[in-house]
Amino acid sequence: MQKNKNLIYGTMIVLADMIESRYEGKEGNIERATSHLKALIDGMTERGVYSHELNKFNIDILLSSACMYDVGKISIPEVILNKPGRLSKEEFDIIKTHTLKGEYIIGKIESKTSENEEFLRYAKQFAGSHHELWNGKGYPRGLGKTDIPLLGRIIGIIDVYNALISERPYKTPFAPDEALKIIMDGAGEQFDPLIVDVFLEIKDQLKTVI
Repeated sequence: MQKNKNLIYGTMIVLADMIESRYEGKEGNIERATSHLKALIDGMTERGVYSHELNKFNIDILLSSACMYDVGKISIPEVILNKPGRLSKEEFDIIKTHTLKGEYIIGKIESKTSENEEFLRYAKQFAGSHHELWNGKGYPRGLGKTDIPLLGRIIGIIDVYNALISERPYKTPFAPDEALKIIMDGAGEQFDPLIVDVFLEIKDQLKTVI
């Protein structure tokens, strides 16, 4: 059984690395996102924010599975991923498919194993819900508030923060304080306000992660 788990973990990490290598400016994003995720979950646990839900997760496995949250982007053409200018509506519609594609990829892996694998269940939640918004205007399902899975609400903040502080073909990086201000302004609209409060309280830890 452990051999099968190691195979699953290894396969997921290779897929995540393949995606990162196709996207200019994303080198190191997986490690940074995982470090930020750990800091945020630790902060939430210490403050009792959604602790009842968090206690249901195996945190070590959860942190490992986060590398898969953007796995669906393996299906997106590089010319769109690395476009230096604003995306057209048609191109953005293609980008948005990566959430459901990610769920599908992980679901196919699930169908090939007989184990009730926590890693894959967590990964599917990350992949499918990290672009849902607190106000219900996100994608792919237009979920809002606590109808969005907790893992999606957490990784959604981290994904935006890391995108803001990173260089991309279409933008220069924001300073960490600027990025934090944007996250703060999105509380109650884009993001769960309780999680944003914790995110801002641990800002000094976030800034130490390169």
